[in-house]
Amino acid sequence: MMKMRMSEVFAKEVAGRKSRLRRFYREEDGSLIVMSLFLLVAMMIFTGIAIDLERGEERRTVIQATLDRATLAAADLDQSMPPAEVVKDYMKKAGLSYLDVVPVVEEGEHGEYRRVTAQVTDHMPTMFGALTHIDSVPSNSKSQAVESIGNVEVSMVLDVSGSMGQRDNNSSSNKSKIQSLRSAADSFVDDLFEKVQPPSAPEGRLSISIVPYNQQVSIGDDLAKIYKLSDDHTQNTCVDVETLDFNDLAISTTDTLPRTMFGSGRSSNETTSSYSSSQNCWKRSYSSVMAFQNDKTELKNKINSLGASGNTSIDIGAKWGLALLDPSAQPVAEQLAKDDLIDSSVDNRPFDYPTPDTPVKDTSLKVMILMTDGENTSTYSTKMAYRTGYSDFFSTYSGSSNAISLYGDAWEKLYWRSKQREDEGRSNIYYRFKTKKWVSENDIVGSKNNTTLHHLTWQTVWGGKRNLKWIARKFLAPANYKLNSSRSEYSWYSKLVDEMAVKDTSSLQDANLAKACTAAKAKGIKIFTIALSAPTRSKNLLASCSSGPTYAYVAGTSDLTDTFASISSAISSLRLTN
Repeated sequence: MMKMRMSEVFAKEVAGRKSRLRRFYREEDGSLIVMSLFLLVAMMIFTGIAIDLERGEERRTVIQATLDRATLAAADLDQSMPPAEVVKDYMKKAGLSYLDVVPVVEEGEHGEYRRVTAQVTDHMPTMFGALTHIDSVPSNSKSQAVESIGNVEVSMVLDVSGSMGQRDNNSSSNKSKIQSLRSAADSFVDDLFEKVQPPSAPEGRLSISIVPYNQQVSIGDDLAKIYKLSDDHTQNTCVDVETLDFNDLAISTTDTLPRTMFGSGRSSNETTSSYSSSQNCWKRSYSSVMAFQNDKTELKNKINSLGASGNTSIDIGAKWGLALLDPSAQPVAEQLAKDDLIDSSVDNRPFDYPTPDTPVKDTSLKVMILMTDGENTSTYSTKMAYRTGYSDFFSTYSGSSNAISLYGDAWEKLYWRSKQREDEGRSNIYYRFKTKKWVSENDIVGSKNNTTLHHLTWQTVWGGKRNLKWIARKFLAPANYKLNSSRSEYSWYSKLVDEMAVKDTSSLQDANLAKACTAAKAKGIKIFTIALSAPTRSKNLLASCSSGPTYAYVAGTSDLTDTFASISSAISSLRLTN
């Protein structure tokens, strides 16, 4: 009996243990504790990493700021300590002497520049490295500073339009605006030479180009020998740069450039035959371009000769000013030096655009100063298709330019041939201006063997310095109206001018200027602008063109000298770069 009881007890004990094991296996209480422990460890690791990264960034910022200050101070040409020692001293005083800094110092032979480069790698010990097996956080810092007192290239693009000859209504001075410009620009040249090219300094640090402009830019005979201008006429040395791409700063010295033809934006030109009385390109000694000059006396003489006449094309002035800062113009400086027109010390201008590895002696600060007192108007030239070859004009009076006339025998014997009527198979294809009737070649020549029908070339048509608008208004429009009267004679005139003219209207000029300025700033060219008592439209246009708000000046004649002085000081400050 006793044995049964012990057996039962044992069986019950075993059963109880199995039951408890089954309950333990099914029990879920406490499982979140294990997961929480894992998450806690992970959070501690990520928090530790974040803290270490934040510490690393703060430490890197301190090191970079100290390194920047150190290289800037070391590059200062006025301090006498060895530049490398200046950098190390800055690091030591900032508590960073443990970093291994080996500054690289480059200096000009004549002390004209100093470039200091310093680079360090820091390994900050981590606080939570044991959790991630990362013992340190590395960071790299690099700084470079340059101070230079040489190699400055400036293009002074100066408005010499007719309004510059007027007195500034916003000034108490009795001087005209061109007089005030001459005085201010003269002082600017003195100031810039004192800062950049003092007598004690080696030659070649400073070159200045002066680009006077009105409705066009006359590059002058010296530059016209270097640039390849079209030879359909030789009346001027202006170029139809409005036909070029304003997104590209270069003006080719090898491609043929269309020489500006007769005709201008003045509305009266349609009734004025003489090109010389309202020419689009004024050939004046004062208005020609002076390029890459480093002779202060020559520059001041040029400035003090400036006069005022014509309309305003700011975009054309800027196009030439920027072209003389672009490396593509190097052949121009080379040839000018060979012709003894500039000193050989600047025959390598303009310098190439720099890269981080370009030696300082081979770099320059490129600056354009763009000044105007007005706003873009318009300018006209003639498309190349109407420059050479045969025209549709015929004459039994003469084969020379005097055949184009509104008077006398020349007028009675002048004809225009219609290609449309010829294609239609008609015989009377010649329009006689005197009678306003269509006639055949037989009507003109007939049995008169001594009568010659001269076919006039376009060179002949323009040879009498006739402007495009006058030719279109007085000859081509009436003939075309007789051919097709579905549109008015004046409508024909407008259509013909559109077809034949290279037109640079004000809205297109504004757009071209914006393109050129954008391209220049992308190349690192600094653009200062001066709106001299100019209208609001021009103030906004020039401000947008400038390199920033501090580069855009609004001035009157009374403070123009101070404006140029401020620009000179800014140019001097810009020579210190980080």
